[in-house]
Amino acid sequence: MYDWSKIRFLESTENLKSIVRQSTGRTPSTTVARDIAACLQQGRIFFEIAEDAPLQVKPLQIYYGIVGFAKAIILARQGSSSIATVAQSHGLSEISDQNAKIEDMTLKFHANGLFTEFNDTVARLGRVIYYDERGSFRQIPKPFDMSAPLASSCCTLKDVLARIPGLERAYERTFGELPACWYVELQYQQAVVHLQLRVPTMFSDRDDLYRLVQAWRAKFPFLDDWCFTQGSRAWDQSVLTFNNWEKPTDGDFSQEYLVQRDDDFGPHRKTKPNLRPFETLLPALAGGITVDHAKAIQPLNGVLLSEFALHFCAAFMLSSLVRYRPQIWQHALSHSAFENRPTDDRALSLIEKFLEITLIEFPKLVEKTIDWRNSHDVRV
Repeated sequence: MYDWSKIRFLESTENLKSIVRQSTGRTPSTTVARDIAACLQQGRIFFEIAEDAPLQVKPLQIYYGIVGFAKAIILARQGSSSIATVAQSHGLSEISDQNAKIEDMTLKFHANGLFTEFNDTVARLGRVIYYDERGSFRQIPKPFDMSAPLASSCCTLKDVLARIPGLERAYERTFGELPACWYVELQYQQAVVHLQLRVPTMFSDRDDLYRLVQAWRAKFPFLDDWCFTQGSRAWDQSVLTFNNWEKPTDGDFSQEYLVQRDDDFGPHRKTKPNLRPFETLLPALAGGITVDHAKAIQPLNGVLLSEFALHFCAAFMLSSLVRYRPQIWQHALSHSAFENRPTDDRALSLIEKFLEITLIEFPKLVEKTIDWRNSHDVRV
C-alpha cells in the first residue's frame, strides 16, 4: 500500500510553490498552486476509495484518480496559468464491437485531449538510471515519444496490458505468450556497460543460441545495436549478455569472435574492441522516472510510451467498461456462461493485478514528477 503522507505533503500550497520552483525554475501563482493541490487531493481520495472498493467499481475510481493526478502533473510541469487551460476531453475513445471480449476491447487515440497532454508531459522526463563503479547514482535523459503519431490509431486492452511492467508473468500465464515488456539489467564497469536479459527459453547449441538472440532482437530492435557477448544457462533460463563494444566486422556470432567454453559461449579472450557511448544505444526504459528496475517496452503502433501512459490507457478502457457496459463486466466477474454468451473471465486475474500495481505505482509517478529535484531519492 502506498504511503499517502507523501502526496498529502504536496497538497500544501506553500510546499508546492517551493518544490515546483526547485524542480522547474518557475514559481506557480497561489491560484495555480491551489489548483494543483485540489487535483492532488481529488486523485488521492479516489485512490483511497479504490483501495477498498469492490471490483465492480474499482476501475472507475482508479481512472477518476488518474485524471486528477494527471491534471496536477500537467499544471506543475508545464507552468499552465490555470486549470481551465488543461484539456477537458479524455483524448481517447473506446470503440469496441458490442460483443467483444474484455481483452479485445479497442481504444482509439485522438490528436488532442488529456491523454495527449499527460503523455507529452511525462514523456519528456524519461531517463535511464544506473550506478557507476563507485556506486554513485547516475542518470541520462531519455525521453519517451510524443503522442502525435498515435492520432487515429487503435489498440486493444491486451496490447496495452502486454506492455505494463509488473504484469509479465501474469500476462504470460493468461495468454500463453511472452509479454511486450521485459526486465533488463545494466551493469556499468569503467565505461563498459553490460546489458543482460534472463529469458525463459533454454538454448541447446550455437545455432539454437543464435536463433534465440535473433528472436529477442526482433522483439526489442534496439538490441541489434548492442554487441552480443555471452550466452549462458542457469536455473532453466538462458542469460543473454550484450555490451557497448563495436561489433566485429563479420558479426558477433562469427566463429572467430564468439567461442564455446564448456556449455557457455563468449568472446575470444584476445578481443579488445572499441567502445561506443552506451547512452546512444538505449531507448527510453520503464523505471527511469520513478527510480525502479529498468524494463524495455515494445513500441505501441510505432510509438514508445512510458509505463504510465499505458496505465492511463488501460484504466480508461476498464472505466469505460464499468460505465457503459456494466453487464459485460458483471458477466466476467460472475465467472458464468450463458447460451449466447461464453465465459469472459480469462483476463480477470491479470486485470486485478494491473489495478493493484496502478494503486501503488501511479502515486509514485506523481510524487517524483512534481518533486523532480528529489526524484532520484530511493529512500522509503
